[in-house]
Amino acid sequence: MAKGVSTQQGVTLESVLSGESSDEQLRALSFEQALKLLEEVVASVENGTLPLDRAIGSYEKGSVLVQHLRKLLAGAEEKLRVLNQVE
Repeated sequence: MAKGVSTQQGVTLESVLSGESSDEQLRALSFEQALKLLEEVVASVENGTLPLDRAIGSYEKGSVLVQHLRKLLAGAEEKLRVLNQVE
């Protein structure tokens, strides 16, 4: 299986699939890193080759990534609202 994207925090697809990546590590990722990793996690779960325990763990980590991405997007939207009010 491919190792996937490697991040500055050392988070890879393999570390997510094996459960080695902590939620804190995932929340420290940039938007781009988290989105790329989420895409890889989804693809690995969808291909159906993971054992059930790894698929469930991957789903849980994917949920953490989705929450993180939503938080980052909400922050960016708020900044845009503030900038638009200034003009």
